[in-house]
Amino acid sequence: MCLTEYNEAETMQMFKEEGLIKGREEGRIIELAALVNDGVITEQEAAGRMNMSVEEFREYAESI
Repeated sequence: MCLTEYNEAETMQMFKEEGLIKGREEGRIIELAALVNDGVITEQEAAGRMNMSVEEFREYAESI
């Protein structure tokens, strides 16, 4: 049996950073979706700002 050693603090920091990145992305999509709903920008513009297709943007925005 092989046990892999790891630093718990480093691992927790990595998960925290990944969570922050994911949260920022979701927040950005929420804001862009609000701009689309208010008619300020189009879905195409919002998707382009996130480097997504319109379909990907719609699916992601609806899942939040």
